[in-house]
Amino acid sequence: MTIQGDVLSILYAIPMLFLNPVFYLFLLVIYLHYRRQMHFERQLFAARIQTPVLQTIRSAGMGLAGGVLISLLAAGLGVVIQAQDLYLLWGLALILALIRLRFLCFAYAVGLLALLHGIASVFPGPAAIPVIGDVWVMFGQAKPIPLLALVAIMHLIEAMLVRWNGGRDASPLFVEGKRGRIVGSYLLHSFWLTPLFLFVQMEPGAINGALYPGWPFFWPEAASFGLMLLPSVTGFSDMTQTTTPFKKAQQISKHLALYAVILLALSALSVWLTPLIVLAACFAIFGHEALFFWSQYHETQRSPFFIQSSRGIKVMAVIPGTRAEEIGILPGEIIVKVNGIHVRNKEDLYPALQANSAFCKMEVLTYEGEVKFVQCAVYAGNHHQLGIIVVPDAKTNVYVDLRRSSVIQLIKQKLEKLNIGA
Repeated sequence: MTIQGDVLSILYAIPMLFLNPVFYLFLLVIYLHYRRQMHFERQLFAARIQTPVLQTIRSAGMGLAGGVLISLLAAGLGVVIQAQDLYLLWGLALILALIRLRFLCFAYAVGLLALLHGIASVFPGPAAIPVIGDVWVMFGQAKPIPLLALVAIMHLIEAMLVRWNGGRDASPLFVEGKRGRIVGSYLLHSFWLTPLFLFVQMEPGAINGALYPGWPFFWPEAASFGLMLLPSVTGFSDMTQTTTPFKKAQQISKHLALYAVILLALSALSVWLTPLIVLAACFAIFGHEALFFWSQYHETQRSPFFIQSSRGIKVMAVIPGTRAEEIGILPGEIIVKVNGIHVRNKEDLYPALQANSAFCKMEVLTYEGEVKFVQCAVYAGNHHQLGIIVVPDAKTNVYVDLRRSSVIQLIKQKLEKLNIGA
């Protein structure tokens, strides 16, 4: 097959992506995830902050761009994989997800695959066991270095998507903080549908040769290639009580990029020094876990940000399409004066708004501590007509118990209900 012919196969595969049922399954899962976030918002605030359909469309658009970049980087850096390795990767990822949902990330599966490959290479004995032996042979035949490099590239582009998204999909929540105090928090959950075009090792008759001397770098022995379209999902999950979603997204992006660069470097060094595969595999797993625990530790070492301020009314969130959004009020800012009246809590807001039922002037303290003046036409009423949600106060008693929001806890709750019904 010629390069020109393979380009035509790519162009043919793009519309075929939209006939792949997995594509729509991923879209449905992403939509249901964002719809669940909206359900939390309506329960807590009687208002919708995010729009699941818009979030899903944005997920598909940004994911497509991310998938193109991953594919180009993987091809350019010389990542060629075995098709059977992808089956092992998905199988391990699904098994690990039963332990912790965040283990669905390929970083854990590829690290485990690399370690099992090393064990299977040294101890081929289980290959004689029926069924299990076939899988054990596949582990022994696996090529983990290209997969480690691919995961590193995926995380590098994920870091770019996180920064590009800027916490736009974050949902405000009231949660139980230290000493039982209710505090404001943001749940940062973003997923992107990232279709990948990957070079795979094929039987003779596919593409032969190299894109450049020394290609494919991460699997020099590979000689005949084809292109495979792989629907996949890239995403991240985190929470912050100590800063704004935008600032948190920037921190996550930097840490992900550093993790990706180190993993890619270890994968490259493993090509020349094979024992380094073990180090790369361990870093893929424990380095990714370190990102999670560092974020948790960092949150515990700082004071909650979305709590009442003595200066005025701190904004937790702004409802889209309202006057507050039009005049540029942002989460974390503090409303100091309304119509010339000092306000300290949400009870002060109603009389201040009613002081001028048709027009509102506000003095706002920005996140950076600067004062800005905004004004808009409003109607007399509550703060939802202005379009802001304020941080929880001492009277707040409704919050989300995140310990009961996990998949395992939800399953337990369903089983408990079934037992009661029986």
